[in-house]
Amino acid sequence: MHKTVAHGCSFTRYKWPCWPKFVPWFDGGITMLNKGRSASGNETISRATINSAMKHKGIAHMYIMWSAVDRYEVITLDEGVDHLEGRITYRVWDDDFKWSTWFGGHRLPDKHEYYRRHFWNEQHQQYRTLEHIQRAQMFLNKKKIPYTMMIFNKDVIRDKFYSESEKALYNEIDWTKFVFYGDRKGLWEFAEDNYKQYYIPGESHPPPIAHYHWVKDIMFKSDVLCPDDEYNKLKNYFKSNSQKTKHLILKTER
Repeated sequence: MHKTVAHGCSFTRYKWPCWPKFVPWFDGGITMLNKGRSASGNETISRATINSAMKHKGIAHMYIMWSAVDRYEVITLDEGVDHLEGRITYRVWDDDFKWSTWFGGHRLPDKHEYYRRHFWNEQHQQYRTLEHIQRAQMFLNKKKIPYTMMIFNKDVIRDKFYSESEKALYNEIDWTKFVFYGDRKGLWEFAEDNYKQYYIPGESHPPPIAHYHWVKDIMFKSDVLCPDDEYNKLKNYFKSNSQKTKHLILKTER
């Protein structure tokens, strides 16, 4: 079996089956290691991608879905896991780096807002996203690991440049390694346009049926259909998991 690794945010790994689960359906003979983390920004995703390339031997393919450009991380040296109500942020100890990463920004709302107000700006974040993409590509090329890149929504990659340096960096990226929906759109737009009827009320994450079709129609452009019973399970995933669905609805409405 060949090892395949996936990186991304909650559009890669969530409470229900996401696109990495379905890649083996269309690329037989592989095992999928899903390293997605909810609320991951592109700095986190780039670092995790490079770390996986160093840590795991014999990777047959790497799949990366880039996330929102406005996300940032906070690194601390204290261990533990914290989940906070009212802010989508949590801490995870990373034994590879011997530090904790706060996903979703600073855990304290006042410090988070202070950072956003005084230190965050779209121009810098957009440039940094291009840096993170190029850095990951350069490392994977050096390691001779085949890879495919995607975006979670259309705002990750923009055709608006703030400087000639940003435009030059943009042109250094190998865009042939990306798969898009339509005109440089991502999984968000694909799911909203085609599978909105399968969403849980109040939930913005695509349902399993959208993830399946993202892999089938966008990533692999395959005409192969899964068995009817499996397909019906995907269409009716939330109906057949009614208790789980009820819990998720209540959680998203809090």
